[in-house]
Amino acid sequence: MSDDNFYADDDQFKPEEYSAPPKQGMSSGVKILLILLALGGIGMLLCCGGIFYAVRNVKAKVTENKQEITEIQNEIATINIPEYFVPQMGMSADVIGKKILMAIYEEKEKDGGLVLMSFGLPNDGMVDMNKEFRQNLKQQNQNQRELKIDKTEQKEFEINGEKVEFTFAEGTDKNDKRFHQVMGVFPGKTGATFLFLQIASDKYNAEDIENMIKSIK
Repeated sequence: MSDDNFYADDDQFKPEEYSAPPKQGMSSGVKILLILLALGGIGMLLCCGGIFYAVRNVKAKVTENKQEITEIQNEIATINIPEYFVPQMGMSADVIGKKILMAIYEEKEKDGGLVLMSFGLPNDGMVDMNKEFRQNLKQQNQNQRELKIDKTEQKEFEINGEKVEFTFAEGTDKNDKRFHQVMGVFPGKTGATFLFLQIASDKYNAEDIENMIKSIK
């Protein structure tokens, strides 16, 4: 994966249903991120449920249509996303009675990205969910830049009546380019929802990002 791009290109996965055909030479290459994160989540569901389920039976709809991505995002949570994050891809899938939703955005100059994910699991296990999501991201290097973190801060927000902590971090990639990273799990419309963001430090606006989190409903 190139560290100049938030995502890695991959044409190996062919989802069952597309709302729009893959774009030739799509720079974001979000398909691999969708699949790795989704399969990681599916694995977590199967492990927790103790149910054998073949991936071929998963019915997934993947879209690159901006309006449909926004609709998926609104199903996950009401959130005011800064205009410099552009919708890139969304996914909706039903797995053993759980609805997996994912909306992916890319910084307009391809200097970062934003992911919202919900696996339809209860909000009462958000601490454990946060751990699982972080492990999935760590295990799948394609999902994010590999950053050498040198600064971390926990910030607390109230979302839907619950106090939620987000991790705000800073670090450098292998090219010594500096990035900000934000992640946290919050109570979304369909259950525990994971937010993950990376953006180049010269594009980072702390007020915008904090206002985005505060806007979540």
